[in-house]
Amino acid sequence: MHYLNQKESEEALSFLKKAEDIAKYATCTRSRCGSVIVKDSQIIWEWFNSPPFWLESQRRCACEKDSYNKKVTDKTCCVHAEQRAIMDALKKNPEKIVGSRLYFIRLGDDFSMKKSWEPYCTICSKWL
Repeated sequence: MHYLNQKESEEALSFLKKAEDIAKYATCTRSRCGSVIVKDSQIIWEWFNSPPFWLESQRRCACEKDSYNKKVTDKTCCVHAEQRAIMDALKKNPEKIVGSRLYFIRLGDDFSMKKSWEPYCTICSKWL
């Protein structure tokens, strides 16, 4: 386990704040999430969750907040913020992805940060 020193802690908070800002653009009706991928203190990619691109132009999202089975791992029809950030970083900055860090945040209904102390999604945990 690595404990963050003061400088690392401040830097991590600034990237979480950036992920929070990105999450406000999410078009998913179920939840708003944002991810920022960082390497050597530089953002190499950022993204939010939203429907697949072919539905995005129609602004359609079939995610009903309470309709998904609680036992299902993926509780949304949308592409996750982490998945989008990783896919785009691999396309545009593949040489920087190894050794990078991903910062993720989910917003509550009032657009405030919701802290998560454990992996939120097993699918995205596997991607990471």
